[in-house]
Amino acid sequence: MRFLEKHHYRILARNYRSHFGEIDIIAKDRTHTVFIEVKSRSTFIFGSPQDSVVHKKKRRITLTAIDYLQKNRLEDVPVRFDVVAINPDSSVELIKNAFDAEYR
Repeated sequence: MRFLEKHHYRILARNYRSHFGEIDIIAKDRTHTVFIEVKSRSTFIFGSPQDSVVHKKKRRITLTAIDYLQKNRLEDVPVRFDVVAINPDSSVELIKNAFDAEYR
């Protein structure tokens, strides 16, 4: 959480669930409502943490984000999907616009 706050995010919700799935963190930066997936890996054998956010996962996150936006009457706000990748060496990487809102 401090990592995101250092990057000027204000946390709105954690572990938001709908019947479509779950979003790890919903935050606000200066201009966008941001839906954040947090991924970690203990090794790079199967790729980087962000590599595990596959098409099916993106679809579930997007549908869950739409549910959040509708329930909170935020349909007209700019949104973005980011990934926080926690690497095997414990370094943390913020990937902004990790995937676009192709399902919106």
